[in-house]
Parts: sequence; C-alpha cells; structure tokens
Amino acid sequence: FLPRLAAAAAGSNASGSSSSNEPAIPGANASAAELYQFGVKVHGLWGLLCREVSPDVAAHPERHSLLPLPNRTVVPGDRFREVYYWDSYWVIRGLIVSQMLTTAEGMLGNLMSMLERVGHVPNGARVYYINRSQPPLLSAMVRTVYESLPSGTNSSALIRRALPLLVSEHQYWTSPPKAVRLQGKDGTVHELSRYWAAWYQPRPESYREDAALALNVTGTSDPAQNPAAARLYHDLASGAESGWDYSSRWFGDNKTLATVRTTQIIPADLNAWLYQMESNIAWMANITGDAAVAERFTAAAAARKQAIQELLWDEAEGMWRDGILSPTVNSTNSSSTNPDQVYTLTQNPHVFASNFVPLWTGITEGSASQGAAVVQALKASGLIGPAGIATTLYPTGQQWDYPNGWPPLQHMLIEGSRLYGGPAGAELAQQLARTWVGVNLNVFNATGAMHEKYDVSAPGGLIGGGGEYKPQVGFGWSNGVLLDFLNKYF
Repeated sequence: FLPRLAAAAAGSNASGSSSSNEPAIPGANASAAELYQFGVKVHGLWGLLCREVSPDVAAHPERHSLLPLPNRTVVPGDRFREVYYWDSYWVIRGLIVSQMLTTAEGMLGNLMSMLERVGHVPNGARVYYINRSQPPLLSAMVRTVYESLPSGTNSSALIRRALPLLVSEHQYWTSPPKAVRLQGKDGTVHELSRYWAAWYQPRPESYREDAALALNVTGTSDPAQNPAAARLYHDLASGAESGWDYSSRWFGDNKTLATVRTTQIIPADLNAWLYQMESNIAWMANITGDAAVAERFTAAAAARKQAIQELLWDEAEGMWRDGILSPTVNSTNSSSTNPDQVYTLTQNPHVFASNFVPLWTGITEGSASQGAAVVQALKASGLIGPAGIATTLYPTGQQWDYPNGWPPLQHMLIEGSRLYGGPAGAELAQQLARTWVGVNLNVFNATGAMHEKYDVSAPGGLIGGGGEYKPQVGFGWSNGVLLDFLNKYF
C-alpha cells in the first residue's frame, strides 16, 4: 500500500525524525509520514462506505426503490446511499490502490448486471433513476480493472463478459434521440451524442425543487397543462444525466437554472468519453479475437474523433467546446426527436473544465502539438485556483460552477496533462496533484472528513457548497482520487 510513501516514512522513522520536524514535500506542505498516515486513514473509510443489497430487494422488488445487485459495493456516502454510475470509476481507482481488487471486480459486476437487466447503466441503483444514465465510463472501468489483475488470473473472462454488454451500451448512447446528425463546414454530415433523459416530470428524488421551479418559470407544475413545464423537467433530468447537476454550462443565459437547455447541447466531454468507449471496445475485441467488432469500433472511433475535431475543437484557444444546436433550414427545432433532422452547431464560447476533458480520453494521441496546446490553454484559462481546478469561471450558486472543484475533474485534467501534454503537462500534473492532496489533507484535519467537492478559491481549500443540497461527506470518488494521486505523484 503506497509503497514509495511507506518507504519514505519508514526512512524518516529510521533516521529518528518525527513528522513534525520532517521536511514537507513541496506542493502538499506535509511530510511523507503525514501523507502516508493520511492515506491509511482514507483507506480505512472504505469499510464505512461498503454496502450489500438485501436479498429481499430481488425477492420483493415492489417493496423497494433499490435495484438488486449481486455483489457488495461501495457507495459515495452521506445522502448517497446507493451505487452511482460515474462515481464508480474513481471509487474503483482507489480500491485498486488499496489492493481491494475483489471489491472492484464486484462493482463492475453490479454495473454490468444493471446494464444487462435495464439496457443501459442507470444514473444510480434506484428504480427512479432508470429513466437516464450518467457519463459512460464503464469501458474505462473494465479496462482499468483488467490491467490491474495479477498475471495468471483468468482476466480474459472479464473481457468476454463485458464486450457484448458494452456494445449494447454503445447502442444506447448512439441511437436517436441521444444521437444527432450534424452538418460540417463542407456539408459532410457527422453524428455526435447529447444527454437526453426519458423523463418529463419532476425528478422523484428532487420533486419539490423541480415543481417549484416549473411553477415559477411556466406558471404551472403540471406538465399536462403546459408543454413548457414538460420541456423544463426534461432538461432538468437530462442535466442530471450529465452528472453536472447543475451548472451554467447548461443555461441559456449562463446564469440561471430557469434557462436550462441541456438537450440543445452537444457536450465535448460526453463525445470524448464515447470515443474512449469505442476505442476500448475495439481493444477488447482484439483481445477476444473478434475481428469484425474490432474493425467496426475502430472505424466508429475514427469517425467520432473526426467529428469532434472538426465541430468542437477551437484551434485559436487550444480547447474543445460544447456545441449548441441550431436547426438547419427546413428543420423543426433543437429539441426534435426526428432521427433524420440535421443540425448546425455554434460553439459555446464560455470556459468550463469540461473543455479540457477530451485530453484525458486519448483523443490527441499521435499529435504532441495539440496535447501541448491544450495544456497551455488550461494554464491560461483562469480555471486554476490556489486550491485546484475550478469547474467554471462563473459564480452562479450552482454546485458545478465556481468556486467549486470536483475530484473527478481534477483527476481527468491532471491525468490527461500527464499522459498527453508532454513535459509541460507532466510538470503541471505534478504541481496540481500535490496541491489537491494538500487541500484534502488540510480540510480533513479541520473537519475529520473527506468531502464531495471543495472550494478552490482560497489557499489551503475549503468545503465546497451551492446547489440543491448541503455539502456531503464520505466520500467515494474523493477517496479514490486522493489515493490514486498519493500512489502516483509522491
């Protein structure tokens, strides 16, 4: 467990140094011994977050909102008492550092079980989450676990089970109305995807908040009385599918939730994750010897990369941008479900951390100059604060806006910089990772807890806030990112 830190801490003890007078590691402002002990404490939190679904859920599903799961799982914590889709990627990263591979494999089994039963991986393991998914990171989880399994294990069995399920998940994300047709500058028609929940009512988990907003915006909370209320509920549920619930990123005026328009946006990060999924499926098909699937998904990844680079890449600013849908001539509107409709795109000019997520998915592989340009753009973006990377530049009071920094965004932007940003990217990654660890340690020492999100505007960091609910502790993805950074950057 954390072998380099453990060795450094042991060396200090052997020399007679105490953690109080041992030199601090630059960036984290803590000694190796302090960081190692912090890692041990966070490792110990997994036991508090572990859950097992009662057999009664499968035997009597009408009595429960939980979905049945075959294996023990790790939940985010606090109000989030069930498994969540995209959280699980960073939980699994931490479990691997903690050498808890059996638990990590069990979490994969749970997600694949839901995919098999529902037809997609739901937002979370509750019946009221089935109407939508979350960022599609299952293929990345499968690959991460596969590459962590010790030699001699039957690791190919994991790939054989996952491959057909991932192909079905890909179909879910690349079929209309999630998939839309887009006209390029030369008239070529591309296909990219968007968030689109199958829901037109208040979300059951946030019914009061959604109904109050609809009443204020449309004059009624009843979607049957006003189609505008149904559209609002649909965009709210689709925003929840993004994991960014909520952010100025989804707002027409860049300020207020009342102008939410999630389904009119082609997200840069979502399509980069789908590129990653297509690449991973091709990689898995090559392992299993399925040449036809490998060829099909290699071509799909290439087509998506071309569309992303043509439609969403901002060459002048060195980042990708979300696209805002506009119907072409003779089309209906940007919320149409007509699979034959063709749209044009306008790039959203605002700065969000998601503009840099595609770097993490490997989309610049083979282009060192583009990777370096993205790192330079991130450094110049204004997103990097004293305590980490802010989600956006806009203080709207929403939780996925300034000044909050979220663990998954820190991880993707830092790891993307390290892997694909050249020497400058590696240097930035080291600096940001150590800063983030130091922030986590400071807040942990002050509060005794790991938190869902952090305020990155102040040196040393604070607890993040804003949004629909009070700040949460636990916390699954925070623990996973912290352990992964301790393992890699110290």
